[in-house]
Amino acid sequence: MIRNWLFPAIDSTIIADQFAVKPTGSTTCALTFFMHHVTRLLEDNSYVRCLLIDFSKAFDVVDHGILVSKLSRLNIPPCILQWISCFLTGRTQQVKYATKLSAFQPINTGVVQGSGLGPTLYIVMESDLKTISKN
Repeated sequence: MIRNWLFPAIDSTIIADQFAVKPTGSTTCALTFFMHHVTRLLEDNSYVRCLLIDFSKAFDVVDHGILVSKLSRLNIPPCILQWISCFLTGRTQQVKYATKLSAFQPINTGVVQGSGLGPTLYIVMESDLKTISKN
């Protein structure tokens, strides 16, 4: 699904700075890339300002309607778009505390973490966020 339909439809410049979804990517690669650029900037500057943002909960707040809208703008077959839409909708969750179970509640936002599709869908979701400066 990802290799055959989604990746070919996503503009390569969008995933150029991504590390999680590439076969050769990892947290180590991301940190090495970051340190390389900081070190390079320190060669000509006395300091470097870095803004670090924790996106750990970002997967939980992905709006399904916006995501499906962005997916529909990609060059993917309608059946793949429909499959992804079905994958996202109709999900529920339940909480267990000690021996008590809550009632099932619908999940209206977020992408399924731990699925192979999750990181790629998140990239599509944030694909319109652009870097203002190369530095």
